[in-house]
Amino acid sequence: MLLACVSLFTSILYAQPAYDEICKNRLLSVSNYRAYPGPVQHQLTPAPRGYKPFYISHYGRHGSRFHSKPSMYNAPYLTLLEADSLGKLTPKGKEVMHQLDIIRCDAEDHWGDLTKLGAQEEQDIARRMFERYPEVFKGHADVDARSTGVSRCVLSMEYTLMQLVRLNPSLNIRHHATHRDMYYLNLQDKELFNLRKGKEFIRQYKTFTSLHNDNRHLMRTLFNDSVYVAKCVNSYELAEQLLLVAGILPNVELGKHISLFDIFTAEEAYRIWKNTNAWWYLGWGNNEVTGGKMPFLQRNLLRKMIEQADSCILLPKTNVQFRFGHETVVLPLLCLLDVNGFGQQVDDLNQLEEKGWINYRAFPMGANLQLIFYRKSRRDRDPIFKVLLNENEATLPLPTTQAPYYRWSDFRNHYLKKLDAYEN
Repeated sequence: MLLACVSLFTSILYAQPAYDEICKNRLLSVSNYRAYPGPVQHQLTPAPRGYKPFYISHYGRHGSRFHSKPSMYNAPYLTLLEADSLGKLTPKGKEVMHQLDIIRCDAEDHWGDLTKLGAQEEQDIARRMFERYPEVFKGHADVDARSTGVSRCVLSMEYTLMQLVRLNPSLNIRHHATHRDMYYLNLQDKELFNLRKGKEFIRQYKTFTSLHNDNRHLMRTLFNDSVYVAKCVNSYELAEQLLLVAGILPNVELGKHISLFDIFTAEEAYRIWKNTNAWWYLGWGNNEVTGGKMPFLQRNLLRKMIEQADSCILLPKTNVQFRFGHETVVLPLLCLLDVNGFGQQVDDLNQLEEKGWINYRAFPMGANLQLIFYRKSRRDRDPIFKVLLNENEATLPLPTTQAPYYRWSDFRNHYLKKLDAYEN
């Protein structure tokens, strides 16, 4: 009965196709640039009788930020600026050009910086974690936090810890941001990265995007000369660039005063997202083009999480382990674990949505994966646990009679075999 209830919740939560969701909320179309939405599921499934939480294993993306490169702001502005010098912009095009100038000046020398909203997102996630699992954070509980060396990740870690200290000043906290941890916090595997440069990879992506590339409405909105657009403007690139600027605005303070989403129809935003979704699947998912290898970018992270969980299960004290990094870690980790079906292989890119492979559900700003461990006593060496994706209960491809709770030994055996098979 419990399994049926959880499955029903998941099906209701993800029942709508992406087009309908994007029509209702244009922000979803910006994929990984979406500001953290907070949990949808506010009432979590109680643990089986007698089980208490004692350990949390976490990996989280940094909170909301500015774009990481000046070109992401400058490219669309310069395209419109050149057109304006030739008298090719509509009044709306001129308005958008001036807005882009304000936006890029506001972002100057803030490339990739954590924003005020990003700090608040991390504090809110930490507060909810503390409120949901007070037993884990009681007394002098051990909290170990590690981050990549990128400033937005380090600051996300610090804001998380600051919030926890406010809630319990007695916590025993350690925090690190060292290159020594990079082999698992953000592995750079050139051999796997090179798979994205393969001819078949490029062919499939270009073929797919050519079928979803109609930006005529947007071009008419911005430009007064269709011949000029055809000869001098890459409409596909410009539409994508403008949507990325529109998508980053809600993450920064200026977004309270300027919005660019009004220049897009829902159909245009959806088409751009559809292409981006396919790109993320091809580049990080379990797809045939790359031999299903891309999720194994996070093999070191998963093995480290298993090793550390094994150690913490033996300890009498409660423990929390935070790890902070990037969306390019979160997504392949979800695919490697097959959380909520993200590990499935989809043969036809047009069926990604139908199969539930929808990227904005996985890795918004502040995205996080939490494994919450429960036991009946300190002598319990095979505890149960559940998985939260962005603070909502999630599924794994493991047998269970207590969904959404799984047995740690089942998890450990399943994924160590998977890792060993790949590495051998």
